[in-house]
Amino acid sequence: MHFDSVSSLWFGLVLPAIVLLYLFKQTYVDTPVSSHLLWSRALKEAEANRPWQKLRSRLLLFVQLLVAALLLLALMQPWVWSERKAKAHVVAVLDRSASMTAMLPQQDGRAGESRLDMAKRQLLDWAEDEASGSAITLLAMGGQAEVLLSRETSRERLRQALDGLEPDYGKTAYTEALSLAAALTRDDPDAEVRLFTDGRFAETVEGVGFTVPVSVAYVEDAGVAGSGNASVVQFGVQSGQGEHSAASAVASVRNWGEAARQIDVSLYAEEDLAAVRSVHVEPGRTASVRFDGIAPADWYRVEIAPADAMPADDVSYAFAEGERARHVLLVGEGNLFLEKALRLAGAEVTKLAPGDAEAWISSRRPEADPDLIVLDSVSAERIESPAWRSLLAEKPVLNVASGLTDGPVAVPYGRYEVADHPITRYVKLQDTHVYSAFKPPAGEWGEPVVSAGDVPLIYAGETNGSPRVLLAFPLEASDFPLRAEFPVFVQNALEWLTTSLGGSLGRATAGERLETALAPETVKVRWADARGTIPAAEADAAYGSGAPVLNAPSVPGLYRLEELAADGRVVRSRWLGVVPDPAESSPQRTELVFAPQLPEGQPQAAPPAASGAPLHLWRWAVALALAAVIWEWGVYRRGASL
Repeated sequence: MHFDSVSSLWFGLVLPAIVLLYLFKQTYVDTPVSSHLLWSRALKEAEANRPWQKLRSRLLLFVQLLVAALLLLALMQPWVWSERKAKAHVVAVLDRSASMTAMLPQQDGRAGESRLDMAKRQLLDWAEDEASGSAITLLAMGGQAEVLLSRETSRERLRQALDGLEPDYGKTAYTEALSLAAALTRDDPDAEVRLFTDGRFAETVEGVGFTVPVSVAYVEDAGVAGSGNASVVQFGVQSGQGEHSAASAVASVRNWGEAARQIDVSLYAEEDLAAVRSVHVEPGRTASVRFDGIAPADWYRVEIAPADAMPADDVSYAFAEGERARHVLLVGEGNLFLEKALRLAGAEVTKLAPGDAEAWISSRRPEADPDLIVLDSVSAERIESPAWRSLLAEKPVLNVASGLTDGPVAVPYGRYEVADHPITRYVKLQDTHVYSAFKPPAGEWGEPVVSAGDVPLIYAGETNGSPRVLLAFPLEASDFPLRAEFPVFVQNALEWLTTSLGGSLGRATAGERLETALAPETVKVRWADARGTIPAAEADAAYGSGAPVLNAPSVPGLYRLEELAADGRVVRSRWLGVVPDPAESSPQRTELVFAPQLPEGQPQAAPPAASGAPLHLWRWAVALALAAVIWEWGVYRRGASL
């Protein structure tokens, strides 16, 4: 039992005062007499009466003491926590932070579920039982406070809202959500707040006050088989110096559990497993693992095992510092102008004769795959095999008069029509002569960007998401390689064909706001998930008023930020690794206590968080005191005594 006014104990002085009055009370015995001798006897008794006498057992004494004790109890305003029905309006706050994704062990024959799933089930059971007659306002606690339902009485709509609620892996606005719950109930005396959470708050909420009762329903768990939680806290990759040089990486893992763990750290260069290290980590400590001799890649991933309570923080991404050189496979008889232009553009060129290409494809290693394939006057029969078709379908291709059979046709003399395209930037083809060109096979993979009259010369487009550039004329049939614009064209083509390898944005917390510079041609941006887990609602990431501020995706994973031009083509693409809020990895639970906001001058009291609601008992004490007073009057009227 709790008391809101302990200072009212001063009223307890009434109890000994009542007893004292009875000690000084005169007692008389009714005796019938038949003469005036009564008066002389009364005078003698008054003369002999003693002010202090033995306390006798009297019913009126006990009744008066009972009345005084009940009034004293009412003045102290007692109350207890009760499991009574919820109030008419309930604000249910559901914690959906990253720590709520931790998996619970299997129990009661039910498969393991997350803390969030258990909290949803507890909320729905409570709404159908204790709060069956209440209107429910459902408030989701995530990156921002979100009111999902307002004074809803339909339990089916509540179930639908809970089914559609997903975890929020970013920074959780705990104070904002609870402050909103306090505001929604401030002028509603017949309301209460119930919080469903695991208690793993990354910030303090002691300053939030409520004018209504607040109860906390904790999601109890013991982790996964007692393994606790471990997380990747740091991960970085350093590129090597020079061509074909290996990279090195360092990963730091922390053991949040209460027992030492042996943790396996796996490093991936893109999708290829590069190395595995095992490290012993003491409880509450951090250990680092170093990897050397890693193959160059656009992105790297590190994972820890075995599985623990919170799998979301077991993965992290990193990108090599500095942009690596593009690896180009040049297939042809050899063209010094083309090879030199590729090297001037910063590419690492591997030359391959057409006759050796088939053997190279059959023995190629995934880690040595090129970023770009350049075909220089390769005949159609050389690239018709299934292996060739598979390779060309998955890689960007710069095709120089390869695989073309229709033609050649004469190119009319005159001014060239050059379309506005990234590969034709700063290229006008003035004083350039092309003598003959082939007619490309029918298809809708690209559009002409350079034409001479009605003869297309250069095409650009994509097939199955892979960009393509086609020169419909052999370099030997023109003086284009001799012009100063030729290296510029090759540089543009290399950049556009490998735009998906355009560097990285680093690593960010889910939902974090990012400031990044965009290309001048960019009119729209979108996130493309590299691993197929992005929610459809986040496929487009618009930015307002041209400001280069974006929100990172809300689900951890690997993403590409694609910048789109007005015609829909991808101007640039950069990688981003998204991780959950690191503050959510700690397994420590906080016992939440919310202080009531009382009128000024009234003492503050902080009742403990418990299930149920406070039941005030002072009204019952007053009612019993009134009943005792009525009883006392009846006893006095009848003159009854023990």
